[in-house]
Amino acid sequence: MPSPVSAICPGGTCQPDSLGRLVQGEGPLRIVQFGDSHSASGWLPEAYRNRLEAGLGRPVELRVMARVGATLASLPPQLPTDVPAPDLIVLAYGTNEGFDDALDLQAYEARLRAEIARLQAAAPDAVLLLLGPPEAMRGEGGGTCPDDPEGRWREPALLPLVRDVQQRVAAANGVAYWDWRGRMGGSCAAHRLTLGPEPLMRSDHVHFNEAGADWLGGLLAADLLTAVRGR
Repeated sequence: MPSPVSAICPGGTCQPDSLGRLVQGEGPLRIVQFGDSHSASGWLPEAYRNRLEAGLGRPVELRVMARVGATLASLPPQLPTDVPAPDLIVLAYGTNEGFDDALDLQAYEARLRAEIARLQAAAPDAVLLLLGPPEAMRGEGGGTCPDDPEGRWREPALLPLVRDVQQRVAAANGVAYWDWRGRMGGSCAAHRLTLGPEPLMRSDHVHFNEAGADWLGGLLAADLLTAVRGR
């Protein structure tokens, strides 16, 4: 399977130092992931959970709280109380914001900063990880991908801006950020991955199929393991 290189985050993860704390302590590594449909399917979270468990040599317990169409505004007001406190909190939002042509970027940035502060206060011993939204496309024309001769597919104008906000806020707060777009292949990857006899994305150019989610889960787990081991 391909392993594209991130141009903005060496090793795929920006601010990886904070993840080193995940190798401290004993017992299960407990993860809570919040997100949209990419998380709700369960394929991506389960793929990286299995690989993290094998790589760390310790149990990994994962709780996914996600739904189709969710945005950062959907983040629950508190962490789940029916499971132990998490060691890692994963925020996997941004795709739906990027498709919202009425999005107020300043308000979105303020909300993101506030939610990070709230989670850090609620779980001071937990590590935070933002999964930057993947590249995703609309089929409305205006595209410039070389393997799209009709120019049908293009990324919404706000999606890269949402990604930039996340990256900047994560850096300012010392929060780990995973470059999903870069690791899936960068520009036009959302179209390329729909092609061929064994595509990794669905024809909507937004969602990954099970094979694609498993591939990305492997890349995410590999990058997290690299980060926690300090290499």
